[in-house]
Order: sequence, then structure tokens, then C-alpha cells
Amino acid sequence: MRSTHCLPSYSFGGHEVFDAIPKFTKLYGKSVAIIGGETALSKALPHIRPVLDKAGIKVLDIIHFGGECTFSRGKEIAQMASVKDADFMFAVGGGKAMDTVKVVALELDDKPFFTIPTIASTCAATSEVAAVYTAEHTFDDVAFVNHPPVHCFIDADILVEAPSRYLWAGMGDTIAKHYETHLSARNREQDYNTQLGLTLASMCSEPILAHGIQAYKDSQAKKRSDAFDTIAMTVIFTTGIVSGCVPMAYNSNMAHAVCYGCVTNKETEENHLHGEMVAYGLLILLTVDQQMDELQRWLPIYRELGWPTKLSQLGLTASHIPQIVEKATSVHDIDVSPYKITADMLTKAIQYMESLD
Repeated sequence: MRSTHCLPSYSFGGHEVFDAIPKFTKLYGKSVAIIGGETALSKALPHIRPVLDKAGIKVLDIIHFGGECTFSRGKEIAQMASVKDADFMFAVGGGKAMDTVKVVALELDDKPFFTIPTIASTCAATSEVAAVYTAEHTFDDVAFVNHPPVHCFIDADILVEAPSRYLWAGMGDTIAKHYETHLSARNREQDYNTQLGLTLASMCSEPILAHGIQAYKDSQAKKRSDAFDTIAMTVIFTTGIVSGCVPMAYNSNMAHAVCYGCVTNKETEENHLHGEMVAYGLLILLTVDQQMDELQRWLPIYRELGWPTKLSQLGLTASHIPQIVEKATSVHDIDVSPYKITADMLTKAIQYMESLD
């Protein structure tokens, strides 16, 4: 067996977490280009700049990433002299900002970059994959950096101030990581990395089952707590490790396929978050796969959190089922499964969920 795999690393805490920046950047140089979202930069820069100034790290530029992760914007940023001249980059914000910097890093021959997430909604700050879209906000392709960000600085004092709906949706996406990876891997021989990812995948679901409700309440109250910190790390870090360890084809299955089916309805796409729809899709996965005990474990959590269990909660009706199912059975997410996933299976599962009180 011969392979190379780089695991992500992190510093976690409150605002003081940024004091660790010089410790991790000193091997890479003394100049940085900071790229992120407008709101994210306004939240993080007041805590980052004093540390950079004290350490003698020169900020060559502060760049707004553009609002969408596209190949064209990544190439545009990569052509900026300040970015070319910087020894390393900081990615600040949510998933789209992180992924844009990954595209920039690829354009600049693997330029080192560090991440500073400001919302706990995805694992983009610790993963190697970038989800790339068109300027019209439709999915384009995925891109992969050669390794995770050099280091991720996770400031939970910033995260808890973000709108709670991001954590809410992030949890929905995160729990699916456990069930989708295990479904995809079923009955297949696994190498060491995959075994590691599958073992850790339970940490994408069980902490949320135990602490997700309290974490969401604390997020709504803008109050850091042990529950909030645990779930923030689950969403940002645990999922990133699992994603990197298992093959790409294991990272997504029915839950995401159903999500992509739901967004064929324009109103749903515009008014509902990705993780919210993936959470709904997970219920369909559990039903199709006859994991009824797991379904019953999760339904009370769904109802208390307000995650969708019915089409109507996503602006959909029974009339949308054919288009949801047609899209879900056409995407590659379900290609690696222990059995053929059919339109009839998905239709019956959706109808079953509609029949529940």
C-alpha cells in the first residue's frame, strides 16, 4: 500500500485564537493577501490586523472574493499583482469564499493558504474540494487542491454571532455525511484511509443528535456554550476529515440527490438552504434503505429544530415528485450504491414521509 494523504489542522477558541497566526505562517513568509466576503472581513479583520501588525506580517491587499465561487473570478484574483507577490493567502468567510481561494491557489501553483471561517455552515475551511459555480449561480464543477488549507483558525466568538440559520443548515448537511458515506461504502473493500473516514463519520451525526438542539438555541441567543463549540467543530472540522479520507464518490448519495431534485423548483432553490434540503433528503435515504430505527431516532430532532419532513416545508407539493425523482436518479451522486436506486424507490419513500403525522 502506497499513498499520500494530508490531514487538516486547526486552532479553536475565541478571538484569542488569532494569536497563533505567526506560529503557523512563519514558515511561509511575511506577506499576505486576504480574500473574503465583505461581511466576513468586517467581522474578522479587527481581530486579525493587530496580530499581523505585531508579527510584522505585511498585508499586501484585502480583496472581496465576488460573492460566488467561479473559475473566472478565481483566475481574475490570481492575476492580481498583490496576490502573486504575497507569500501566502488568508481565506475569510463562508464556503464560497474558501472555495474561491482554493481556485486561486491552483492557479498560482499551489500557493499556501490559511482559512478563517466566519460561519459554521460547511467543512470548506478544512477540505480539499471546491464547489465551483457559474456566474448565474448554477453548479459548474468541482476542483481539488493538493492538500487541505495549511491551518484553519476557528474563532467561535465570531461564529456564534453569525445568523443561526447557517448553523441550522450546516448541521443538516453534516449528519448526511455519516449515512451517505456508509451507504456508498457498503459491501466494498476499503483501504486504510477509507476505514478511517468511515469510523470518524459517526462523529458527523451523533454529536448533533445529542447536542444539536441546544447548540441551535445557543446560536439563536448568540451565546457560546460547550454545545455550540462541539457542533461548530463537528460541522467545520469533523466533516472535513471524513470528506478527505473517503473516496470522492462516497461523499454524496441519496440525500444530496434528492436535494438536487428539490432545487429544480425555482422557488425552492431561491428560498431554502442547501443543508436544509439535504436534511430532508436524508429522511428519504433512511426510508429507501429501510433504516427505520434511525428514521425514528431522528424525527423528534427534526421536528424540534424545524428541519423539513414534508414537501410543503420546502415550497413543494406532490405534483413536484416526478421532477424531483427524475433529477435525483440522473445525478452521479447515486452511482456508487449497494443497489440500484430507482425512481420508484424514491417516489414511494417521499410518499411515505408525506403520510406520516
